[in-house]
Amino acid sequence: MDVTKKIAEFVAGARYEAMPPKALENAKAAALDCLGVALAGSRDECAVIAAGIARRERAVEETSVWGQGFRSSALAAAFASGVAAHALDFDHSFTMMGQPTAPILPAIFSLGESLGASGRQIIEAYVAGFETTAKLVFALRDTTEDGWHAPGTLGALGAAAASAKLLRLDRPRIEMALGITASLAGGVVCNFGTMTKPLHVGAAARNGILAAQLAEAGFTANARAIEAPVGLCAMFYRMAPDEKPLAELGESYALATEGIRIKPYPCGGLTHQAIDALLDLRAQHGLTAEAVESIEVDVTQHTFERIAFRIPQNGIQGKFSMNYVLARALIDGGVSLDAFTDEAVRDGAVLRLAEKVDMKLDKELKKSNAGGRPCRVTVRLKNGVVYSRAAEHAKGGPENPMTADERRAKFTECARRALDAGAVRRAMEVIEGLETLADIRPLCRILIG
Repeated sequence: MDVTKKIAEFVAGARYEAMPPKALENAKAAALDCLGVALAGSRDECAVIAAGIARRERAVEETSVWGQGFRSSALAAAFASGVAAHALDFDHSFTMMGQPTAPILPAIFSLGESLGASGRQIIEAYVAGFETTAKLVFALRDTTEDGWHAPGTLGALGAAAASAKLLRLDRPRIEMALGITASLAGGVVCNFGTMTKPLHVGAAARNGILAAQLAEAGFTANARAIEAPVGLCAMFYRMAPDEKPLAELGESYALATEGIRIKPYPCGGLTHQAIDALLDLRAQHGLTAEAVESIEVDVTQHTFERIAFRIPQNGIQGKFSMNYVLARALIDGGVSLDAFTDEAVRDGAVLRLAEKVDMKLDKELKKSNAGGRPCRVTVRLKNGVVYSRAAEHAKGGPENPMTADERRAKFTECARRALDAGAVRRAMEVIEGLETLADIRPLCRILIG
């Protein structure tokens, strides 16, 4: 199969009217979640730095930088807003390979605002970009390469596809946009727990627009850059993509069948099953930190390698520390945005409990292709009583979805960190009616903060 051509044909022919209602419904849920998280993320130090660089460029003021109070070029705004979207590790995920929306939505909102795009055009472009990313994920599910951060690699292709759709590029130029992106994609997982993890997303959002704009102007690339022998799949993932998922582009929609997995906790998603299990035990048995002798967490190889910090030294590392998030969950009864400041991770009571947590690799536990990441949490009390709970699917996914009210509460909690109460209410109302907007610019004027 000519994979790049197949994707380009799908993107060029994608139409809002032909998309499944469930895909369109989930697209709006994804927009609400991503925009709220990005507004909260705009206050994070890494997003402030990225926005500061965008501000210093003094580029043409065509696009709002979310939560930062100024406008810049579509490229600079996509970069800064993309960093903000992933800064808190609170953005939703897919069944595997990370967060598909975080690179796409900043790209299409930034480009779409500069074009005066309608809400339907934004949703249409988002679905085209999401499906491009999702089908590539399924096509590469058997890869043995696990060192690339998918939002920076496959997410960049999704951002390029979505941007190309907004620009109404034809199939040959979309092929060029995808080919250009193949040389711009990147992001290594050794940078988890640092500011560079969200940088992957900001770069992917910016590069998706850049590739589409270059292709629109006639810039060239290899028209088979995704599937070529020394192309993106071969070099990043050491395999040729499975043709079957890609053949289904436009016939089945992952956004409808698989949906998105909205995070209830602002930390690495690989910790969420264990948090849920411990909170269940806490509620059922009235567990307290003072009564605990030890907590053991058995996890898959993937989780064991990615959740890398035992006792965190700062807030960012806390997001990737099983010891810390479980200690915080048991003491606080949940895990909130305020748990990941540098001051919060130095809380003595939490750190004393974190020392009692032991995360262990269990090679019998395997990540499932349906998005399950099994774990087992065992709590031993000082009186000798032992409680254990296994978990595979975290709250927020299709197996245990958040309610509409819970999603709105998350948006409100996040957005209020950058907007006043009235602006939060207006933004939520407009996003929930996104398909009715003739022009997204009034919404963007709210999101600027």
